Amino acid sequence: MFRLPGNLAVARSCQGHGEVVALEGSIPPASRVLVGVVLAEGYQGFYEDCERADGELRKVPGLSPWPEYDRFVTPDPDGEPIAWVSYCSSPAFWAVILGILGATFIIPILGAFSFWVVEKISPGFTQLLSLVGVMMVVLPLMLFLRPKET
Repeated sequence: MFRLPGNLAVARSCQGHGEVVALEGSIPPASRVLVGVVLAEGYQGFYEDCERADGELRKVPGLSPWPEYDRFVTPDPDGEPIAWVSYCSSPAFWAVILGILGATFIIPILGAFSFWVVEKISPGFTQLLSLVGVMMVVLPLMLFLRPKET
């Protein structure tokens, strides 16, 4: 879990894009906002994507990180597939931030979504695909290792 600086506490929590937008619109400018973007599972390159997203958010004019925390995007320190986004709010920044995060994490999100859709349409299909993949590796190996006929 993201470790808040000692002098801060969570005032409100939200779930979903709409709740974050509503919260951001109701708080005064320069309020601190912390949003956890939870991915279904981790993937190779997650930390690099967090760095890339942090770099892109630094380019947004008017958006600023917390004064004592010089980052916008932080991967979860406990190794969970969560990207913690911390920033000082100003009206309508969450939509811009979400657009940048979406562009950065789009490939893993689409990959997970496509497998979820396939699994809903045809339950067990992903297991079948993995079984076929294993068989494609094992069959040539068995043919190569079988005893030669003399």
